[in-house]
Amino acid sequence: MNNRIASFLAIALLSLRVSAQDDNFAVRSNFAGGNIVVDSIRGNTIFIRPDLRDTGQDWFYWYFSVTPHKSDSIHFRFTRPNCLTVTGPAVSTDGGKSWDWLQTGSASPDLFTYYGKAGQEVRFSMGMPYTEENFHLFIKPYLSHPAIRLESLCTTPKGRSVEKLVIASPSPAGSRQKVLITARHHSCEMMANYVLEGMISAILSGDRQMTGLREKVEFWIIPFIDKDGVEDGDQGKARIPRDHNRDYDGKSIYCSTGALRNTVPSWSDGKLVAAFDLHCPWIKGNLNEHIYIVGNANAAIAKEQETFAKMITQNNSGDVKYDIDKGIVPFGTAWNTAANYKQGMSFGAWASGLEGVKLSTTFEIPYSVHNGRLLNPENLRRFGRDLAFSISQYLHNVGK
Repeated sequence: MNNRIASFLAIALLSLRVSAQDDNFAVRSNFAGGNIVVDSIRGNTIFIRPDLRDTGQDWFYWYFSVTPHKSDSIHFRFTRPNCLTVTGPAVSTDGGKSWDWLQTGSASPDLFTYYGKAGQEVRFSMGMPYTEENFHLFIKPYLSHPAIRLESLCTTPKGRSVEKLVIASPSPAGSRQKVLITARHHSCEMMANYVLEGMISAILSGDRQMTGLREKVEFWIIPFIDKDGVEDGDQGKARIPRDHNRDYDGKSIYCSTGALRNTVPSWSDGKLVAAFDLHCPWIKGNLNEHIYIVGNANAAIAKEQETFAKMITQNNSGDVKYDIDKGIVPFGTAWNTAANYKQGMSFGAWASGLEGVKLSTTFEIPYSVHNGRLLNPENLRRFGRDLAFSISQYLHNVGK
């Protein structure tokens, strides 16, 4: 099957994902990232749950729209637990271009209510969705920047391109350090992409420190490792038989992970100093409401993670303040144990073993709050800027 036919079939299948309709409402998820199962509609109450598809455990990603036929309050009741963040759902009235938190608070963990206007489509999600369309709108103004190239890492079985953004000054600079940054190994973890936008914007800025960074470093940035999952609205986490972040040993079963494993070693040529992988954790509660680093099993790299964490606090200029006391979950504690990796090797573990790598780290970016601070695209981008300046500082000091 050629790529054009595969792409057409993917779009055709997407157009069939209309969830439910009755005399009061039209509910649908037939758009990029859409996901919902409507169990029933009773009066003004819609009973819903996430579509788990090929996910092997309970998870919580959902994204749908509702168009009421008359103006009235609509009640959305989840038929399984842990589907709402502590701030309730995110809501968009402009087709998913911008999002706000409904902030229902903790009145009910399984129910939210919205006053819908007749004929106006409103979108709801457990987070703030980010798909290919968002990335291309973001990167379009930068495409004329002399330091970037937008390439393709591979083409998915459904005919979609897995974008690879290359950033480096075009001027000769001898032997460059290399940095690899990835996101969306689990397709539902959308808040990480807003941090990635902030990192990219900072690296491409006219700031003198960033200009110097581009002269000495080449970046490979992969915004969507599980591209089909992002566009199809899958959970991605615990995908059967294994998810993308457990696909780094044996023979890779996904084109993106296989392409990284095949191309990064030759590209880096022993000069890959640091690798960063951006994730989101469980939906809410305790540790999951703090930005944190997943501690590496390699003691030398774990020590470098501690060094980098201190640099984040030094560069932390936005209102999302990294809490170093809760900012690292050491290997062997909480969920970060060997038992969690039985499906296969993670990106972080794989990157740790590449020649030259001193720092390999996974970040967990909460879905709705960090340390009591409400998260949104703007302050997550600002935190991404802080990470970019921390990377610059780290690379400047590495080996000293």
